[in-house]
Amino acid sequence: MRLAWLTDLHLNFLPADRIEWFFNQVERQRPDAFVITGDFSEAHEVIPLLEWLGRSWKQPIYYVLGNHDYYGGSIREIRAAATELSTRLPRLQYLTSLAQPVALTPRVALVGHDGWADGRVGDYERSMVMMNDYKLIAELSGHTKLSRWPILRQLGLEGAEHLRTQLPLACRMAGHILVATHYPPLREACWHEGTLSDDEWAPHFTCLAMGEALLEVAAEHPQHLFTVLCGHTHSPGECRPLPNLHIMTGGARYGAPTICKMLNLEGW
Repeated sequence: MRLAWLTDLHLNFLPADRIEWFFNQVERQRPDAFVITGDFSEAHEVIPLLEWLGRSWKQPIYYVLGNHDYYGGSIREIRAAATELSTRLPRLQYLTSLAQPVALTPRVALVGHDGWADGRVGDYERSMVMMNDYKLIAELSGHTKLSRWPILRQLGLEGAEHLRTQLPLACRMAGHILVATHYPPLREACWHEGTLSDDEWAPHFTCLAMGEALLEVAAEHPQHLFTVLCGHTHSPGECRPLPNLHIMTGGARYGAPTICKMLNLEGW
């Protein structure tokens, strides 16, 4: 089975004819399935673009959403719309809303959740970074830095709870677990132009709650392998915080979406 991994497509930076060209180019690679780790577009057009994607590609599409997908809208409303879309187009599966892991092959199971940058890595209190998230997403706008922090932490905890529930189930299904999320779950995976993000930027780019969940479950299941696919930073990198835990962060460029990696699951 060949799984195409894509991330941070930002299709709102492309005209419609270029989007269609990109969809056709990816389809010609003939993967057996897709996993996409967020940032398709922005709130006003992310659902129509997902519908377009689901009608363009004939293979199963498993995805999570990223922060840009909520710009100009609400996390709650976009997640609800993505969940509803999965009922109308079963080929499109929003991993955050799934109650069970996905069996990709007899040896590989897939789980996923959007996650969120939870402000727990680096120095959130002193950081001067003002993400567009904090101005353009309904749940995060209108807050001071300190009043926003509990919301970020809660969003991260939701992703961690999802993993703590689903990863043990996946371990009963398969020996190799693939995890899709938007945010790097540890600082070691938070790459920017070849180096790790510093204390100023790391709070806004990592989801430590999900990282802790991954470390716990991987340590409890040393006989299983865990591979994490994430994005958000637009800079590629890899790390192995445990012998059985491998995290890959995908690179991206605005206006130039591409396949990050073609994964041959038969060798897993």
